[in-house]
Amino acid sequence: MMLHRMLATALLFLLALGTPAALAQGRTETVLAEGWRFHLGETGGDATAAGFDDAGWERVAVPHTWNKVGNYGVTRRADANTTRGIGWYRLRFTLPAIARGKRVHLQFDAASIVADVWVNGRKLGRHEGAFSRFRVDATDAVRPGNNILTVKVDNSKPEPGSATEFVVPISGDFFMYGGLYRPVSLIVTGQAHIDMLDHGGPGIYGRVTSLDDAAATVAVRTRLRNSGLAGRVTLRTRIADGAGREVARSEQRLDLAAGAITERETALTIARPRRWNGLDDPYLYRTSVELVDRAGTLLDRVEQPLGLRTVAVDADKGFLLNGRPMRLNGVNRHQDRQDKGWALTQADYEQDMALIEELGANSIRLAHYNHATPFFDLADRNGMVLWAELGLVNLASIPGQADTPPAMKANAEAQMVELIRQNYNHPSVGVWSIGNEITNWASKGLTPSNARPLMQALDAVAKREDPTRPTTIAACCEVLPGEKDDGRDRTAGTADTVAYNLYYGWYTSGRVADAARLGPVMQGYHRENPTLPVGVGEYGAGGAITQHTDNVDGGKIESIYRPQAEEIQAGVHELSWKELKPLDFLWGSWVWQMFDATSDLREEGDSSDINTKGLVTFDRSVRKDAFWFYKAAWSKAPVLYLTGRRYVDRAYPVIDVRAYSNFAAAELTVNGRSLGSAACADYVCVWPRVRLAPGENAIVATSGGQSDRIILRYSGPERAIHVRTGTLEGVTLADGTRYGSDNFFDGGLGFTLNPYQRELYAANQARKPAKVAAGAREPRLYASWRAGKAFRYALPLPDGRYRVTLHLFDPVETAPGKRVFTVTPSGGAPVRIDPVARAGAGLTAVTVALPAAARDGVLTLDFAGVTGEALVSAIDVVAE
Repeated sequence: MMLHRMLATALLFLLALGTPAALAQGRTETVLAEGWRFHLGETGGDATAAGFDDAGWERVAVPHTWNKVGNYGVTRRADANTTRGIGWYRLRFTLPAIARGKRVHLQFDAASIVADVWVNGRKLGRHEGAFSRFRVDATDAVRPGNNILTVKVDNSKPEPGSATEFVVPISGDFFMYGGLYRPVSLIVTGQAHIDMLDHGGPGIYGRVTSLDDAAATVAVRTRLRNSGLAGRVTLRTRIADGAGREVARSEQRLDLAAGAITERETALTIARPRRWNGLDDPYLYRTSVELVDRAGTLLDRVEQPLGLRTVAVDADKGFLLNGRPMRLNGVNRHQDRQDKGWALTQADYEQDMALIEELGANSIRLAHYNHATPFFDLADRNGMVLWAELGLVNLASIPGQADTPPAMKANAEAQMVELIRQNYNHPSVGVWSIGNEITNWASKGLTPSNARPLMQALDAVAKREDPTRPTTIAACCEVLPGEKDDGRDRTAGTADTVAYNLYYGWYTSGRVADAARLGPVMQGYHRENPTLPVGVGEYGAGGAITQHTDNVDGGKIESIYRPQAEEIQAGVHELSWKELKPLDFLWGSWVWQMFDATSDLREEGDSSDINTKGLVTFDRSVRKDAFWFYKAAWSKAPVLYLTGRRYVDRAYPVIDVRAYSNFAAAELTVNGRSLGSAACADYVCVWPRVRLAPGENAIVATSGGQSDRIILRYSGPERAIHVRTGTLEGVTLADGTRYGSDNFFDGGLGFTLNPYQRELYAANQARKPAKVAAGAREPRLYASWRAGKAFRYALPLPDGRYRVTLHLFDPVETAPGKRVFTVTPSGGAPVRIDPVARAGAGLTAVTVALPAAARDGVLTLDFAGVTGEALVSAIDVVAE
């Protein structure tokens, strides 16, 4: 009788946990990719009901997004879909026979932004947040045979009363795609399992507690959940090396009460450990945890990566990996891709990582949210140090309210927990970021801000979840070193480190040369905050591969409109890196950004709805010039690359030829004729004033056994030149006359008559009427100008006599005598010019003709202000 009762008790326990034959497999996962039905918008009827007719819905596969945003072209693509709202998904699935008597969970790797889940008409839960994995327990809703899974996702804009009102991020310069854009799967475990409901995390968390050459100690914490009857189980923890050999093992026996949620931690020692050491040696161990019942049946099993390493950040030495300084030279990455949005494949992740590796970067900032697990896995295996970031951008509160609403704070904290638990075991993660550019936007008329309390709370959450890694924050728009405090938010100091997002040469003065401020500003931040590790979270410039300029200093940059010449981007990066490279105290710097990415706020360069600052195009097909600059600066591979190859048809017969190289020098030939060797200082080699022959020109650079070749064409006149001054953009008139962008000048500054109205960009208002110079037969020649007290043009022309025509107008003065200047042509006398007196009014076009002579291959024009500054808006020079 006693034996009978014991057997009966054991049988009940086994039934509660599942049958032994089934449980021998432990955890099983079925990917639910095919067979989905999708509907965008509201439905006519209860779409959650099991019997709802969805036959007319679109057939889709998951991952899936309904949005299609971003294209190269100055008008939005005809098939664009920027809908922000509700999307419905339904799937008929068969419950696997193995699920009988077990726990059944549905796992969503991400759903944007808010997701509600039903099975067979029964609601299982809601998740708020677009970027994290979440799971729901479907055990009590599923049934043998056929089942209906229904998911409603909502990516509505965060407006008052919307489902997303308090779901971070509520602001951001990137498009929030909607849909089930990462995989969905059905997971079966025993009734007792490694906690499937632990904020989307793996339920096991390993940390290095000691590490030296002799031994490493790893503490593995496991969360357990028992949804069945009470019983005794064995918790078996193993660590295997890279070859799969077991190097450490622990077993714990414990009694699990019915409904118990508990944690157990065990310490394991690894003899003669091999460190995870970034790109040099990204060696990985694996941690596996098994849960076994009294009869030896496997109930559940989870495996996670383990890298033996330490990370820290020092205010003077920067980032420390395994106690040694490691300068983080990195890029920012968004997860979207042209024509796919956020619905990526493993091949997409691998291509992104391969391009970043080719560049020579050793770090990636995962901007501005929790990225997909496959990318973390690749970083582990490839040795990339990751900056993992919470999706909190710009605003710490809803518009019009300074303090963070409790619901928004709770959501941000919940997403912080998800970010850390889901990625805790990845050795590639070097820092946790609590947010990006949380600043006082009241100065821009948008909202007041009291951000520090929220940021301090998030930092506390991060330290509670993971005290082994430092925290950081990306700061923007804060008071500059030496400036007076004007009351705006200062989020620097709310985390262990800070990285400043600084776009000198782009968003500042609109001049490439302004990038030289980056170094002094960072030195100032370090000087004023000597105990706070500082870095640069973002820097860069836009680059359109179909737009080009003849001189990057020719005019003011339109940083949020058009054009955005590829050469401008390269110039900003050349100067920025020259400033950053010697700053050993920086804990890291990250280029914004590796790939062009979606932003439906932007009309930039040669694109619509794209942020053009990527080093690689949105579709990953073209490495821009700036990519090759960093490859020369960062990569160990030999690099020799001629720039400007996409600017094939040149406006001028004389150009500077440039190359990027990590060789000390390189030699150039043009059409087989050697132009000699040029030193490659700061990875840039320049051959100035190279004359092109009519037609095609073969340009070849060689060095160290490497060579690169491009073809450039010049089809313009030999004894004439046309310059559109003050601008980065050339123009071809209806009669075929081609004006290059401003070039061959020394001194002065370029200006635009109708600069992009930045204040209206943020407010989404209509542009003001454009100004036009009265009487202009060709207004484009009077849309910009070069001005200064003294400046010169040295135009490359064959020796001889020429007639010069100056196109002039006064954009400011309206009365004669307010602006008077002289122009002295080579071979001629000074000519005194008052543009208002000559035109009869201000903002009125006039031309002035004068003779000149070219000597030694150059025709010069010297401008000098007599009253006010001299100016000129276009120059024509033709042979007499």
